[in-house]
Amino acid sequence: MTLNFSRIEHLLSPASLEGKTVLQIGLGSGGAPVCDHLTMNGVRNWILYDPDILQDVNLVKHPRSRRDLGRLKVEIQREWILDRNPVAKVTSRPEDVFNAASIHQDFRACDLVLCCADTRAVRLFANSLAIEHKKPCVTASVFRQGFGGEVYAYIPGYSGCFECMDKVATQMGLNINLAIQPTAKEQETIYGMNLPDFQASGLSLDINAIALIQARMALDLLIDGKPGYSGANWVIHYNRSIPGVESSGRLKTARPMLIRSQKECACHD
Repeated sequence: MTLNFSRIEHLLSPASLEGKTVLQIGLGSGGAPVCDHLTMNGVRNWILYDPDILQDVNLVKHPRSRRDLGRLKVEIQREWILDRNPVAKVTSRPEDVFNAASIHQDFRACDLVLCCADTRAVRLFANSLAIEHKKPCVTASVFRQGFGGEVYAYIPGYSGCFECMDKVATQMGLNINLAIQPTAKEQETIYGMNLPDFQASGLSLDINAIALIQARMALDLLIDGKPGYSGANWVIHYNRSIPGVESSGRLKTARPMLIRSQKECACHD
């Protein structure tokens, strides 16, 4: 029995999403709600990548249950999707994308990539594969300590890729994570233990705010082929002021921008 979409059919046509396949990398506290919302809005074909299991420390942020502790996040999410929509098709890959044998095959098979990973290395890798296979890719990241975050969509032939955004952010002074003073724990872990990707997490509601923007942008791309933010593909969201950053006067609560392909970037035609 399929999911009953009658209460939202005046807003979108879930049937138009029936043949679309979404490849998602990362099913943590941000990735799980993104997948939840897109499933409830008609996406039914999924390829899910995440090698991690749900741990007790995740329960303050992750939407799944205590009974799921110790289970793979991809299997937990697959079960959730099929419970919500029994006719969905879900391929679970409890693998590290860097070593996954099927990663190129899965990129070729999908219509959209969602990068919900919490490390820069995975974001850059997903971006490189999206360029290689000419697939749209929506990447989301939460700023250290949950001050906000950003969502970026690479649409081949329309906008620049994730690395283009990175270059523009550097030029505009909008690499926000670099402007946020690290906590003592971050300093110890980043510099003392040489784990550069570590960052102090935000609250569940701060993470979900970014997840909702990513889901919204992904849904627009699946339906219309471009973002719904007046064509903008980069959205920066702040939930509170960032010491030493807001005072510059250049930053706003939400900042939608369209980033074109940058010269000398791999995505530049």
